[in-house]
Amino acid sequence: MKKVLVSTLAALLLVPTLSACGSSDEVAASAITITEPVARAVDAMSPANKETGKFMTGSFMTIANSSDEDITLIGGTSDVAGIIEIHEVIDGAMIAMANGLVIPANGEVKLRMGGYHVMLMELTDKLVAGDEVDVTLEFSNGEKVDYTAPVKEIAMDDEVYGVAGGM
Repeated sequence: MKKVLVSTLAALLLVPTLSACGSSDEVAASAITITEPVARAVDAMSPANKETGKFMTGSFMTIANSSDEDITLIGGTSDVAGIIEIHEVIDGAMIAMANGLVIPANGEVKLRMGGYHVMLMELTDKLVAGDEVDVTLEFSNGEKVDYTAPVKEIAMDDEVYGVAGGM
């Protein structure tokens, strides 16, 4: 009887401890979601670094922020690109956004040709239509969000991407 009582008491004391272990392993839900990603194929119109000869291209998507705080897209990494920068187009010129791109609280930002985009620079290979590109974006709240973008042929002057644009 004493053994049963001790075993029961030990089990009751162990349950809260195990529950606490389980909750510490849980991962918080991501505040950032990426939808409709695409990367532009390298073609004759694609710019290249004059010193290295390596090409660059853009990746486009919609980034949503479900949190109550603004979150800034600050950079990223990819096996296909030596450098990733966040750019915007102003009066036809691509400009690096040194302070990143703010994704507003409970809002979204569409990255499109002629506007905001993720610039994949110093490409390891020419990206051709049909390829896929894996990218990890980094945000000011510490989140790192992965996405896989299909590579598609996109005209340089085309300003609409994703499902609505037929891409």
